[in-house]
Amino acid sequence: MKKLFFISILISFFICTFGQKAKEIKWLTIQQALKLQDSIPKTIMIDMFTDWCGWCKKMDAETFHNPSIVDYVNENFYAVKFDAEGFDTVVYKGKTLINSRGGKRQPNDFALEMLGGRMSYPTIVYIDFEGMVNPVPGYMSAADIEPILIYFAERINKTADYQLYVQDFKNTFNPDETAKTSGEINWISIENCIELMKTNPKKIFLFVNSEYNNSSKIMLGSALRHPTITDYINKNFYAVKLDFDYQDTIKFADGNFINEKQQLGYPHQFIMAVLQPEIRLPSIVFFDEAFRIITPVKGYFPATTIERYLEFFSDNNFKTNEDWEKFNKNFKSKIQ
Repeated sequence: MKKLFFISILISFFICTFGQKAKEIKWLTIQQALKLQDSIPKTIMIDMFTDWCGWCKKMDAETFHNPSIVDYVNENFYAVKFDAEGFDTVVYKGKTLINSRGGKRQPNDFALEMLGGRMSYPTIVYIDFEGMVNPVPGYMSAADIEPILIYFAERINKTADYQLYVQDFKNTFNPDETAKTSGEINWISIENCIELMKTNPKKIFLFVNSEYNNSSKIMLGSALRHPTITDYINKNFYAVKLDFDYQDTIKFADGNFINEKQQLGYPHQFIMAVLQPEIRLPSIVFFDEAFRIITPVKGYFPATTIERYLEFFSDNNFKTNEDWEKFNKNFKSKIQ
């Protein structure tokens, strides 16, 4: 079974055996996390616990001490550990929240707000860049929490329903006989695409990705292997898969586009040009037959959403008076 940010989900507690210091999540206060999020956007992850909750202790001792989970959380989140029945004062969205009830096992008002009054422990709360609060209740092992962390860290929650996404996650990393991922896209290089366009113009489906981006891997491993999607792309588009940090020069429209720093992790000039003003991974960029950009579609999408974009742009609906909203109302999917 392939893995994403895990080197091994089973490696956890044997580090101390060899005299090494165990990895730790860099826990912050909620006020520290909110201040950091204002300056450098990252999703806030709050471990909402109580001192009497046995499953909270188990999750802290095992899940939040798994080395791979520790690394991923530290890199992608502002992590907060909050005692839901404690007496901390929290200033949140202009309100001062305290434990106004006092007494034994009474919830802090901040915990009440985060959990919407559903006081279940443990609950992990994710607050995204726009301040949307997403509580996820229940104990989770490292394997359980893996897809959820990716879902919020890579902002998949903004473009895809969780159930569709988690099925794509499963299809990519642990497929079974029901996984409909048998199709293959006929990918070509950007250089071959430019040459083919000179003699046989065709619309282009450009998939901008990174091998270090989990969303890219899952989209390539599931949504872009659904037979309905692969058949549609192969029939109507030149399909180009391009790393955002591509190292070679791209000669296009009498200009040369390069990777200025010639290093992994730094975006290629061509990618910056087609995705401006924001580079987001993964992204799809649609071009017309004259190699003009129709539109970039940024973020992770399941097959059912990709299908809509493919039909809208391949059939030139975007050139008519039919807008995207009207098209969606009349669209009939071929995907079951």
